[in-house]
Amino acid sequence: MSIFTKVAMNVLLNNSHPEIERKQCWNLHPHREQCTDCKDICPYGEDIFSRPNLVKDWDPCTDCGLCVSVCRARCIIPSTEQVQRDLAPATSDNDTVWIGCEKSTRHNDLVRACVGALSWEALAYLALNKKLVLDLTPCGECENDLCAQMLRNNLTRLVEFLGEPLFNARFTLAYQPEDAPYEAKELSRREMFTHMSDSSKNGTKQLLRRLPVLQDDEENRIQPFRYALSERVKQLKTATETPFHYGVYLPAFTSKCFGCGRCEKNCKAGAIRLEDLPDGQTRVVITPWKCSECGMCVSSCNHKAIDGMKLRSLTSLGPVSVLRFKKNLCKDCGKPIPPETTDGVCATCRVKLRTKQRQAAAAERARARAAERAAQKAVQKAAAEAAEAAETAASAPAPAPAEPVSAPGTPH
Repeated sequence: MSIFTKVAMNVLLNNSHPEIERKQCWNLHPHREQCTDCKDICPYGEDIFSRPNLVKDWDPCTDCGLCVSVCRARCIIPSTEQVQRDLAPATSDNDTVWIGCEKSTRHNDLVRACVGALSWEALAYLALNKKLVLDLTPCGECENDLCAQMLRNNLTRLVEFLGEPLFNARFTLAYQPEDAPYEAKELSRREMFTHMSDSSKNGTKQLLRRLPVLQDDEENRIQPFRYALSERVKQLKTATETPFHYGVYLPAFTSKCFGCGRCEKNCKAGAIRLEDLPDGQTRVVITPWKCSECGMCVSSCNHKAIDGMKLRSLTSLGPVSVLRFKKNLCKDCGKPIPPETTDGVCATCRVKLRTKQRQAAAAERARARAAERAAQKAVQKAAAEAAEAAETAASAPAPAPAEPVSAPGTPH
């Protein structure tokens, strides 16, 4: 099968494996330690990844979702099948969804290779729709320390996002087989047929059709779980009188920020935006559902204007303004400059000005040396001409003596 036929078949058959958005990968940015999380946690890492951000063959991939969940920059796009599989329980008939791994002996609604393969965003979305029971009975015998660490990180992040009271109300961690016994909801024949007829309109298909991962919107394709979580938070905010608060990590901008735009340029997820307001001020706007909390903006700021990633309490995951300031512009090029700048020019223009001054000084010195050399040459030429004239005068023959002139009438 040629490569073009293979690509066409993958498009037609709806790829059943993740994809990598390489421009957003952690390893493609300077001043970063090498990240190999996706390659390390993948059961077929050596066969799939030639490098952490470069795939040589997707054929061994089982679409388990471990690489999607562990990616710190969220540059690995989950497959359409994974999105459907992870979010479908939100529209089930049961009030509680049981989630477990393949090694579990109990009957679970959602079975994955590892419970940690579900990203914390997907679990948070499900928790805002249903009560969740995480079957952790096989975790005590699991020898995969990377999966265990990822599961702990996801649970910690869920507590931070939902808050401890809401987390305890929506999650049950079943460490023993007798914890949280499975209870399936019995449906009558009428309810069953009603559910089957309504599922195509108001069920899973209608829900997933709204996700950007199933559309052609390249701007929103890379964060389908966060987008779904944002939409659910938006629905709950409009449906409740007192909205819930959610913990989200956002870059902490300080008063040192002067709007250079370096963070906006380095944020490949498009979560940071600088907006100029009519009153002459500029504000920093962050879209939390796009932010992958990777911290690239922190490391890219050369002026230490971002004090790390801080946990903030928000009622929605939509755009939020985190800082307002007035820009100081360079008088030469118009770019933003720090407020403490005394000469009123940016570093680039300052270097250019210094370069021009050095060039002008060098040109002046060159003209002075040229004038000095010309004067020296004139002096040397005058001296040479004087010497030549003296030599010519010395070598000329002496004039013959004149004959005496006799008086008139004097005999000779």
